[in-house]
Amino acid sequence: MKLDRLARERYRFPVGSQRPAIALAVAWSLCSMLNGCATPPPPEPATPVPAPVAAAPMPACPSCDEQTREIARLRQDLATRDAEVRDLRSNQRDQAKVLQESTREVTRAKVKLRRLATQADAASYIAEVEVAFESLRSSVGTTATAPMMVLARDILESTTAPFTQGQYGVAMDRAAQAEQLIAAVAENQVRRGSRSRVPGEAPLQVAISLKVTVDSNLRRQPLAKAPIVGILKENSPVVAHAYKGTWLYVEADGGRSGWINQAQVGVP
Repeated sequence: MKLDRLARERYRFPVGSQRPAIALAVAWSLCSMLNGCATPPPPEPATPVPAPVAAAPMPACPSCDEQTREIARLRQDLATRDAEVRDLRSNQRDQAKVLQESTREVTRAKVKLRRLATQADAASYIAEVEVAFESLRSSVGTTATAPMMVLARDILESTTAPFTQGQYGVAMDRAAQAEQLIAAVAENQVRRGSRSRVPGEAPLQVAISLKVTVDSNLRRQPLAKAPIVGILKENSPVVAHAYKGTWLYVEADGGRSGWINQAQVGVP
């Protein structure tokens, strides 16, 4: 113990250091050789260094894994849908091109036929256009499309001169121009007169002219308690366009339209 104290004082080692133990061993060795000292005491054990504490593992999250898989699946579905939309748009563009080319081919074929038309062909075609014009004029009356109807009539009347001169192709070309104007007016009338159909309603293939046999209510729906949209006097003319059960959808003078029971109309 005295040597240990002397070693620490001699070399000024801190408490717990291993260097005093080494110095003490050397001192004992020298003492043994010189004075026959006893066996040196064992060195002081070194202070144990605490082991690092490992971080605790994160607990498992089954719901998080399931959500991750669901997100991945939804992303895959979205990518698939995007690819399908691109394919559909590409197909639509291709179909539009084919349709345009087919329309041009039909137009060119019609032009060739008109150039080779005979007198009978020209007369028949002009007569068909005149019938379509008269039918449309009787249905639309005086409307905002009257200027277009006047133009179609003037073009149709201009077919007379080339027809009498034997220029049947020219006459048919002018009749075709008038036919396009008539079709445009008819399409505009259909668009303006479009309405939402009643479930179960059956349209008539040909409009039927009728008259009201007794004073009747014009209703919004084919129901006895449906709201009334107008009153039709006896002998009022109407035109039927559709039916459902015992009800007829009719148009009356003044642009009024609605449903009336079949028992309240008859042949004019």
